[in-house]
Amino acid sequence: MTTLTIRRPDFEWPSDLPVLPLPDDPSRSCELVALSFTLPYLEPYLIRTMRMAAKEDLDADLAAEMKAFSGQEAQHYKNHARVNDVVRSQLSADGAARMAALEDALDADYRRFSAEKSLAFNLAYAEGFEAMTFALARSVLRLAGVEGVVPAWADLLAWHLAEEIEHRTVTFDAYEAIVGSYPQRIAVGSYAQVHFLRHLLGMAKVLQNDTVDADVTMRQVVGQAAKRNWRNGTIPQTLRALSPTYNPRNVVIPDEVVMIAATQGVDLA
Repeated sequence: MTTLTIRRPDFEWPSDLPVLPLPDDPSRSCELVALSFTLPYLEPYLIRTMRMAAKEDLDADLAAEMKAFSGQEAQHYKNHARVNDVVRSQLSADGAARMAALEDALDADYRRFSAEKSLAFNLAYAEGFEAMTFALARSVLRLAGVEGVVPAWADLLAWHLAEEIEHRTVTFDAYEAIVGSYPQRIAVGSYAQVHFLRHLLGMAKVLQNDTVDADVTMRQVVGQAAKRNWRNGTIPQTLRALSPTYNPRNVVIPDEVVMIAATQGVDLA
């Protein structure tokens, strides 16, 4: 049995969908859109990792959760690929070409990890990423939900972030069942977060250069993101996952997050 639901929302995005989800916060907008651009490469990698892990001798309930996790991730990346196409069509030719180069590099990294790295590495990477996005989802939904976000973007983000919280235990449980090494979880998980953020912030810079400020530097983009994610709690919550006693199922989900998730049909209570 699995507690996860594979939802198939029917989003509609106009061809003139605003590139910036938060018109009053261009920097945060570009970070959120950059996150969307990473997902058609990151989430298939997570699915491949779960498929490799499924060949191990696993508890039936965990195997079912891993399969459902992959089903959710497939819906995520397919919908983000669609909205990314809408955004890409509104970038300049140079901006679109620069974004495509970064997408290709990220895709190549994940394909190389799947082909060359051990299952232990890939499971630890998956858990490092999921620990970070679990923290991001809680922080974003706790502070303001999707208030002020362009409605078409808000629907996508609320659904995705709610499901990130719903499936928060899957990669952790898979890693613990198959590998279980705390030092490796921390070492590879930390590498995963730095690796992913390097690509994400590179994409955010392309978006800022193309739509907000042609002169913004990488140092400025990184500084903006660091300050924002420290203040909203994403970085402190991610750091707490470094504890040897960390288990995502023991993290208390704030009531306001539970309420927002419920609007997307996700029961976190």
